[in-house]
Order: sequence, then C-alpha cells, then structure tokens
Amino acid sequence: MLLCAVKNTYAQHTSVIYASNFGIQHEIYFNDSLWYFHAGELPAAQRNSVSTAGWDSLNYTAFGKQNAPRGWRGVGWFRSWIRVDTSLVGKKLSFRINHDGASEIFLDGKPIGGYGKVGNSAQDMEAMDAPRELIPVWFADTRPHLVTIHYSNFIGVYPSFFGFQTWIGDYKEVSQRIQTSNQRFNYILMCAAAQLILGILHFFLFFFNPKQKLNLYYALFVLLIGINGICIYIFYRTNAPFLQYSAESLTQGCKVIMMWAALMLLYLLDYGRVPRWRLITITTISALYFAGYLFKFLFHIESWADHFATVFFICMMDGLWSIYHLIKKKQKGVWLISTGVVAVIVFFFFAWDDTFHLWTYGYNSLRLLVMAVGELIMPLCLSLYLAVDFAKTNQNLTEKLAEVEKLSALALAQETEKRELIAGEAKRLEEIVQQRTAELREQADKLREMDLVKSRFFTNITHEFKTPLTLIINPAKELIANNTDTDVKRHTGLILNNATRLLQLINQLLDLSKLENGLMEVNFRPVDLVELIRLHILSYESLVKQKGIALNFTSHWDKLWILGDRDKLDAIVINIISNALKFTDEGKVEIILQKDPESLDDTFNLIIRDTGRGIPAAKIPYVFDRFYQADPSDTRSAEGTGIGLAVTKELVELMGGQINITSRQGVFTQVDIRVPYKPAKAMPEPVLEILPAGVILPKAESHNPTAANEEKPLVLLIEDHRELRDFVQQLLADKYRVLIAADGNEGITLALEQVPNLIITDLMMPHVDGYELSAVLKKDIKTSHIPIIILTAKADIDSRIQGIETGADAYLAKPFEKRELFALMENLISVRNQLREHYSKQDLWFSDTLSMPSIERDFITRVRSEVESHLNEEGYSADQLARDIGLSRTQLHRKLKDLINQSPGELIRIVRLQYAHDLLQRRVATVAEVAYMVGFSSPASFSASFSRHFGFTPKTVSAT
Repeated sequence: MLLCAVKNTYAQHTSVIYASNFGIQHEIYFNDSLWYFHAGELPAAQRNSVSTAGWDSLNYTAFGKQNAPRGWRGVGWFRSWIRVDTSLVGKKLSFRINHDGASEIFLDGKPIGGYGKVGNSAQDMEAMDAPRELIPVWFADTRPHLVTIHYSNFIGVYPSFFGFQTWIGDYKEVSQRIQTSNQRFNYILMCAAAQLILGILHFFLFFFNPKQKLNLYYALFVLLIGINGICIYIFYRTNAPFLQYSAESLTQGCKVIMMWAALMLLYLLDYGRVPRWRLITITTISALYFAGYLFKFLFHIESWADHFATVFFICMMDGLWSIYHLIKKKQKGVWLISTGVVAVIVFFFFAWDDTFHLWTYGYNSLRLLVMAVGELIMPLCLSLYLAVDFAKTNQNLTEKLAEVEKLSALALAQETEKRELIAGEAKRLEEIVQQRTAELREQADKLREMDLVKSRFFTNITHEFKTPLTLIINPAKELIANNTDTDVKRHTGLILNNATRLLQLINQLLDLSKLENGLMEVNFRPVDLVELIRLHILSYESLVKQKGIALNFTSHWDKLWILGDRDKLDAIVINIISNALKFTDEGKVEIILQKDPESLDDTFNLIIRDTGRGIPAAKIPYVFDRFYQADPSDTRSAEGTGIGLAVTKELVELMGGQINITSRQGVFTQVDIRVPYKPAKAMPEPVLEILPAGVILPKAESHNPTAANEEKPLVLLIEDHRELRDFVQQLLADKYRVLIAADGNEGITLALEQVPNLIITDLMMPHVDGYELSAVLKKDIKTSHIPIIILTAKADIDSRIQGIETGADAYLAKPFEKRELFALMENLISVRNQLREHYSKQDLWFSDTLSMPSIERDFITRVRSEVESHLNEEGYSADQLARDIGLSRTQLHRKLKDLINQSPGELIRIVRLQYAHDLLQRRVATVAEVAYMVGFSSPASFSASFSRHFGFTPKTVSAT
C-alpha cells in the first residue's frame, strides 16, 4: 500500500507515451518532458532510490552554456517518470540519446546502457556521441517507470549544446530508418571516392603538362568536392564530438574554396587565362570567408549570419556570363559545362544550403545523398567536355599525321631524285677538285719559292740596317758621355733613344724570320734568372716613376741558376714587362717567380699581372698572332707593331714552355709563363750592364705659353708622344708662343680656353683622335676660325682626304721637314691675317656678310644683334657683351681680334657710331637726341668720337 501511495504521488508528473504520437518517424522527442535534476554526484545509497525529493525540476535537457540548470558544473543526475499506453505494453521499443558528453542510463534503477565514461572532470571523462545507436526497452505494464541518466559534459564542443536529447520509439521502424540512413551515407562516401579519383587523375594530367592549367583548377575543384563528401560522412557517422565539430567546420571552408576553383575553371575556359581583376576580386572574397570560418572554428562561434548563399549566387552568375561567352563563340560541348554549372547552383540552394526549407530533419540523409549525387554532375560534365575536346584534338592530330606521312612520302621521292642529281654533281666536282688541286699544288710550290726569296731578302735587308744603326747608336753614346751642352745632350738623347727602339724592332723581325724558317737555336749556359729579372726591372725604374705606378718583384728563390739562353730570356722578359707597363696608367705591375705547383719536374712559373685596361674577351685568342693589335684604332694610347707577343710565344715554346694570358677588360691582365729547366751550378757573376728601357728626358710640362711676348702668335701643340712633343716645342719656341697638350681631350679644353692662333695636332692619340678634335673645334663658335694642321705618320690619300673633310686646313706627314712645317704655319697665319684685315675694313654691321663662312657669319650676326639691343645703354661694356654671347672676355677678345681685328670695346663704339650715322642721315632726331639714343653720356663726347671716326661732324650729316 505504501509503494502504491508513492507511485500515485509521482503519477501526476508522469509522461505518457502513446503509439499514436510516434508519427512518420516512429518515435517521440522526449527531452522537453518533465525532468528532475540533481547537480553533482549522489551518495551511493540514493542512486537506486526512486525519490526526487529536493531535486530541481527541468523541462528542457538540451540546454546550452547560457541556459544550464541551476548548480550545473559539468556533471549531474536526471530523472523522469514515463508510462506507456496499453498498445505498447510488451512491445520492443527503442531508447536513443544524443550528447557530446558521457552518460549512464537506468530504468527503474537498473542499467540499460550508456555511452562514453562519466567522470567528475574533463580528464576523467571520455566523451562519445551516439545519436544513431538504439537501446532496446520493454514495458510490462502501464504503470509509471523511472528513467535515470547519470550525465557529464566538461568539454562543451558546441556552446549551445551542453545537455542531451532523448527519443523513444518503435524499435523495428526506427532501426529500419537508421539503417536506410546509414546506407545513404555509405553512398555519399562512394560519391566522394569517385570525385577524389577524378581529381587525382586530372592532377597527374596537370603534373605531366603544367602549361594546361585547366587540369589544375579542375583537379582542385573535384578534390574539394570529394573532401567535402568525406567530411559530411564523418560528421554523421563519427562518435567523437570534436571530430564531428571539425568535420562540420571543414565543410564550410571547402564550400568557399570550391566556389573559387569553379570560377577559376570557368574563367580559364572563357578567356584562356584568368583576368587579373577577377582573380583579385574572387580571391579576396574567398579569403575573407575562409578566414571568418577559421575564426568561427577556433573560437566556437555558432550563430553567424554569413550571407554566403547571396555571395555564391552573385559569383556564379558571373560564371554563367563566361558560359554565355563560350556559347557565343560556338564552342563545341559548351552545353555540358552549362549543365554542370546549373546543377551546382540548383543543388547548392535546394540541397546543401536548403534555402527554401524543403527538407525536414527526418529526410536529412536523403537531402545529403541528393546533394552528393548532384555534386557529381559538374565533374562528370567537365570530364565529358575534356574527353570530347581531347578526342577532337586527337582526331586533328591523326589528320595532321596522315598529311605529314603523305608529305614525307613525297619528300622522300624528291630526296631520292636529289640524291641522284647530287651524286652525279659530286662526281663532276671531284674531277674539278682534282684538277684544281693540281693547279694549287703548282701555285703553292711557286709561292713557297717566292717566300724563300722574300725571307732571304728580308733577312739581308734587316742585317744591312744594323750597320748604320751601330754607327748612329755608338757615336750618340759618346756625344752624351763627353758633351756638356744641355741642348746637344737632349737632341742626342732623342737620337739614341729612337735608334735603340728601331734596333729592337729589327731584332724582333730577325727573330721572327728565324723562327719562321726553323733556324733559331737555343744556346744553353748558366744564367741566374732572378738576377736577370731584377736587372730588367731596374731598367724601367725611371719610366715607372714618370707614370706614377708601382712595379713589384717577388721570387721564391734568392738565386736561381739554370741552363738557359740569356738572349732569349732577355727578349721574353723585356717584351712582357714593357707591355704591362705600356698599358698600365695607374695601379701596379706585379712580377712573381715561383716553382710551378702543377709540375713534378723542375719548372719555373713567371707571372706578370698588371692593373691596366685589360683585353676584351673576344680578342684574347688572337693576341699571339703576328702583327695583331687588340686596339688598332687611331685613338689607342700605346704604340706597337704586334710583333712582341708573337716572338715571345715562339721563344717560350722553343724552350719547351707554355704561355697563357687571362684578362678582364678594365680590371687586369695576367701573363703566365711556364718553362722547364735544368739546374746549373752557380758561376762568378760578371758586372752586367742594365739594358736601357728607353732614355727618359724628364721635362716639366706647362699649359702656359713658352714666351711672354704677346706679339708672337699663340700656337697649340697636341701630341701624345713626349719626345716628339718636346722636340716640336723647342723648334717653335723662338718664333711662337707654344701651348702643349698630351691628348685630344686636353687639347680641346685648352683650345676653348685660350683660343690660339694656330693648332698643330697629331692624328693617332688616346681618347680623341685628330679627326674628331678637328671636327669638334671647327663646329664650336669659339674656335671655328682657328687654322688646324694635322701632323701624322698616316700619309695615305684616304687619310688626307678624311682630315680635310673634318675641317683641317693642312695635312703634314711624318717625318716632316722643319722648313716645310714653318712655311705651312706662316702661310696659314698670313692668310688668316689677310682675311682679318679684309673683314675689319668692311661695314659688317649693315652690309652683306655672305662671303664669310656660315659659322662666322652666324657669330657676327649674333654679336651685332646683342650690341644693337643695348645701344641706348651707356654702361654696356665688353664684359656684358661676352656674358650675353656666352664667352669669357678673353675668348671674345681673341675671337674678334682674329676675325675682324677689333676688340669688343672698339666694336661696340663703332656699331654705335654707324647706327648714329644712319639715324642722322634719315633725320630721325637731332644730334643731341641721337647721342643719347646710341648710349653716349653727352652730345659733346658723341660729336668728338663721331668726328674722329668719320672725319666730319654730326651736323654735316644732318644738314645734307
């Protein structure tokens, strides 16, 4: 009776389950019935009790973080009374629970199931989600029964779902429904697998043909669809709450990237490449959404109105616009792409997003299956399109191949015919070649004979040169040694220096002839190679000081006695060192003598490295050719014949050695000489004469005229050869003031600054040659009137004509005769003076100036214009006129004196008086008014100047 009383007490709070309430899903939602809640753990004695005294009532168990029951700290007990109607008594029913935590389920105090492991902390608890698992239950009567759930959830994967959901239904029907749903999810997984296979296939197609980016975007799109299907399957079939949450978030990211890849694919099909602004726009939108979904995943944000469906619709409309373009182009198979795009849009809105809410919860698995099948449509359509396109391409290739085979057969026939013709022609040519070979052999024999005659003549004539040179060099040495007169020693030094140089050239030519004929012999005798090199370095000491560079010698031996030919070693060392110094204007020349590290035998390695101008890479292979010069132009800074390196190479190879050159233009040049040797015993060292590298006659150069007498004409001498420059300067010093310049650039600068009366220039000079210098000065208004004489060794007719065409007034060949040079100079200066006198007597300010050269006529016109524009300015002076013209006062003075024999001040005064004469003659104004109009300070000074210039008074002009 007491038990009945207790049960009657709870009967009023009992939930009744009727079979008629199961509905189409064959189960009833149970979590919004009346429940009792006890926070925390129950004592063991109360766990099997049916009493809920002191428990809180609860009407909703699927609570979240914000609406959790009072006292909830992650674990608690839940109880509810239920009973069934008579139709469900003894029938097998199902009990189903959905949660993200762990549960233990009891019916009338007896355990019937549960999922996970209930614990009092997150570490003790094991969460499990099993919404698709069924617990069978039976009710033997219609009396109330107590359902107890021991539940814990400390994780809170979804903030809005900390509690649990429960259902009670018909076990057979619910089991069948869940089985059907599971089968549908398996189909979804199969669709995803098919999509992944398609994606991987096209990714490999892109890997083997990277230029076809269409395969890349297609593979990315299809792979994402497949990944999305796998995520959906995991979401509904996994028992791990966090994995379910991650899969759901991943599907949101997939849909964004899928949209981006689909649009890139359509743009590529339409435009052939993705337009830049579309790429930036779509990528930016996709990146923002992806970042938003990532943020939502990391911070467990559930409610977020992202409006993605609207953005998706707008973007896909742009994709449809690309489809429209393809249709207009009448591209075959476009209907397949159109079908796929429309299918994507339709299934997104009607299945995936369920924009119109057509699917109830019970049909969720069917909706997802429809979506998975729909997502296959576009990949299949695209695959068909690509297959059709590939088939079309293959067909075109087959046709082209057939055409090529046909053309190949035709070409083979033509080639056979040509081969027969060529064979006949080859036979005829062979006969001609045999005939010509015989003729050439005969001619070669004659040329060889002529060459021998030439060589004998060449050897004889060079030997004949040595006798007069000996009679020049030795007396010259005696004169230098025994004469105290400075001028005599200077001139004799010039003779000795250049005779020695000529002797060296003759010796090189003789050596070249001997080497060519195989007559050169090597005379071995003991030589100290270190001392030999030191002696030659000392001979260049004065030249090194003059050029301001460093010459360093390093040897691995203090003494190196070898069996060698001293004459040939002298020639090798002199040629290499002189070349290095010749082409080095700043920096240093390093000479290193060392044992060759690459040779096991006795071999010395002589290295000469300079910091000169270097050799262009293209010219290095030819520097050892006879008579070859790396810089054959008229502006080269160093003289030479192109023999030295050729002789050096022949001598090195004659001694069994090798010579190599490495260079970088503008940086360095390095010569490596490797010669095998036999060691020799040290010998008594004789006192060796230092071989002169050239007699250096230092002389301080000056850009100032050599004489202070202003009456002498000023001559500018431009010559890069120091000795010749000094010699010509000494010749001219008595009759002329001489300015000197060492190259063309310096000559142009001095000519523009000093405006000399005459210019003598060499033709072949560094940087600027005589032709260019003449052209520059003749085109400049400051120097256009100056006579120019080109003095050079290039005396051929073409060189002379080129010099005259560039503006030179005369051309004198080296070696020149002193009397001829002086006559030419005096004649040019005299003609210039006659022209000056002629123009000074002319009324150049009002008469025609057509008889003048055009550049002089332009200069006179400009000067006249400047003076006339300042006639009424009393203080207008020569300095102001020079500034207006753009010259210095000195330049203007010399220009006008050479041109019209008038100074700038005289010119201004004459122009004013000529202009006043014209005004008075036309009776424009009175004498006083005209005086002020032409810049005079008073009528009295005007009348005096006018009378001195014209020989009559101003009144006489105005009265006539």
